[in-house]
Amino acid sequence: MKIQFDKATCRNLDSVMAMEWLSTNGLGGYCSATVAGVNTRKYHGYLVAAAHPPVGRFVLLSRVEDRVTVGASTYALSTNEFPDVIDPRGYENLLSFDLQAGPIWRYQCGAAVVEKKILLLQGQDTLIIRYDLLETAPRDQVVRLQVQPMLAGRDFHSTTVGPHRPQWKLADDNAGHRQMLLLAAAECPLPVYISHNAQRFNQGPCWWYNFTLRQEQARGYPDRDDLWTPGALEFSLSPGHPAVIICSTRPVAVDQHVQLCNAQQAYHQRVMSTFSAAAPGDEFIAQLGAAADQFLVRRGSASDTHAGVSVIAGYPWFEDWGRDTFISLAGLTLTRGNYDAARSILVTFADHIQDGLIPNRFPDKSSEPDYNTVDAALWLVQAAYQYQRYTGDAKLLHEYLYRPLCQIIEKYRAGTRFGIRMDTDGLIRAGVPGVQLTWMDAKVGTEVITPRHGKPVEINALWYNALQIMELVAKSVGDTQRASAFADLARHCQQSFLDKFWNPSAKCLYDVIGDDGRPDASVRPNQILAVSLPFAVLTGDRAAAVVETVRRCLLTPLGIRTLAPGSPGYRGEYVGDQNARDHAYHQGTAWPWLTGQFVSALVKVQGYSPAARGQGREILAPFVTHLLQAGLGSISEIADGDAPWRPRGCIAQAWSVGEILRCYWEDVLGKAPAWPHEDRASLAGAPVAATVPL
Repeated sequence: MKIQFDKATCRNLDSVMAMEWLSTNGLGGYCSATVAGVNTRKYHGYLVAAAHPPVGRFVLLSRVEDRVTVGASTYALSTNEFPDVIDPRGYENLLSFDLQAGPIWRYQCGAAVVEKKILLLQGQDTLIIRYDLLETAPRDQVVRLQVQPMLAGRDFHSTTVGPHRPQWKLADDNAGHRQMLLLAAAECPLPVYISHNAQRFNQGPCWWYNFTLRQEQARGYPDRDDLWTPGALEFSLSPGHPAVIICSTRPVAVDQHVQLCNAQQAYHQRVMSTFSAAAPGDEFIAQLGAAADQFLVRRGSASDTHAGVSVIAGYPWFEDWGRDTFISLAGLTLTRGNYDAARSILVTFADHIQDGLIPNRFPDKSSEPDYNTVDAALWLVQAAYQYQRYTGDAKLLHEYLYRPLCQIIEKYRAGTRFGIRMDTDGLIRAGVPGVQLTWMDAKVGTEVITPRHGKPVEINALWYNALQIMELVAKSVGDTQRASAFADLARHCQQSFLDKFWNPSAKCLYDVIGDDGRPDASVRPNQILAVSLPFAVLTGDRAAAVVETVRRCLLTPLGIRTLAPGSPGYRGEYVGDQNARDHAYHQGTAWPWLTGQFVSALVKVQGYSPAARGQGREILAPFVTHLLQAGLGSISEIADGDAPWRPRGCIAQAWSVGEILRCYWEDVLGKAPAWPHEDRASLAGAPVAATVPL
């Protein structure tokens, strides 16, 4: 789909400051800013690179200060916000903005039209900025371009002010017409190489102070940033002779720019054409496929042939999270036929299982992963089953994943960390004071906003689903003892679930059964998993009633609310400082990823009829418009629970994109292969043993 805006839109400052673009490089690094060219977040930057891919990210090249001189007149291309002033106002010269393989701006500079392109290269921390003169000025007017690289050199979670500024230095004189600058700071672990074809570099290192970050101000964080420039690059512009700047963490000669640009354009075309054969002309799924590709990253350097694949949970600030990875895996990889990535992700996380748990995240600040989640391991079982569904790769499931998956089931049954264990009723309980274990994990200081200790509804839906999956897999490998045990556990779990979770007065499911046996009757979206999963613990009229309750109380155009309006504690706007936002995060805020599970449940209870698939398409229709808002071409993390349902949080979220893509592909278009339990031959394989030891 075309993501482009005309002059009228581009010259509306508030509009173009609210629209953000993003390019990623598959290493955790990215390039992102606003259509206006203003950095409104501390996370914005032209080159944000991961020191330890895909984490440890640093803002290297924050932006450039660029201006064009035509004759005696100068026209700004850049736009900055300082306290109480916008200066310069380059957006006033914009003719258009277009997002393709990267952002493209066109500026009216007197009689001249100048095009600016940015490309971030896949698999490299390398950025190319190119300026082309498209329409010439009168012959007596020379067109010149001046560009000042603006460097930060800081952790992307921070800002640069006061005594904490990095001490940037030029490696040597770098004066005159030399075509490579080497910039380094002791406080920044990555060097910056800038190659160029400028006629001259005017050395003039200095700091620019008090850039205002509008989004950080609104979110209650420090909102001022200082940037350093080594000086100005000066170019003469003429048709057919572009000005080129390459910024990288390694030396890249400027004369390689055509080859590098062509390779990146070709990569973009391949990504955009992923669904062209299966869904010709469907621009929505083509754009979702391109968005999905942005979240896949390597764990390790590009030269590491053994590096595994992981998923960045959201841009710009999340790391790779286990729960998000496996909720989004089918959409991000399997629908797109990227089975190698799916296999690598499954293996990477299976290798990190401890006590039946998988990492909740691989954090930026530590090499040790966090294991504080009750649902991520159960989502891994579901993702492995989805992998089997799409690939028929019985070998991976039998020979590599079976033992780790059995460990998950048996550790949950016997008991593991954080009070996670199967109770005598066959249901999973979890929770210890001060720790948030489910996906509703907001915490302010020591206060867990939605603790949900006891037996959460979605955890037990996932538990039942996992038991049914593992019974099937155990049978396929000839492990009859475990197959029988898993089947018995599943029957016990389902009976207890139906007895304890059904709320007859509200015709839906309780959200949590407390350790004291009391149910929480809050109407929340977690219950939809009892219907949407392949092995649904709830069927028939009750399943249909749950779908209707969620539709009536929780469905919004951009996601499913986390709490029904009118409930105690409901908050319909996700605004304010972190304290205020965290209190709203799961107390009414809408989440797009839940829409995927809702559409799956809706289509399922209506027998996958054409009418049901049509309803699913209608529910997803607002996301087509959303692709032209907030994070252009992607789907936001969250949205307000109240109208007008403004998008909030991260501008691009893995499970938002993954789940909307998955349900559109599987439930609306009906393109998914049969589930293995619907096609028993797909799980066939040579038995490995009567009982496989762990």
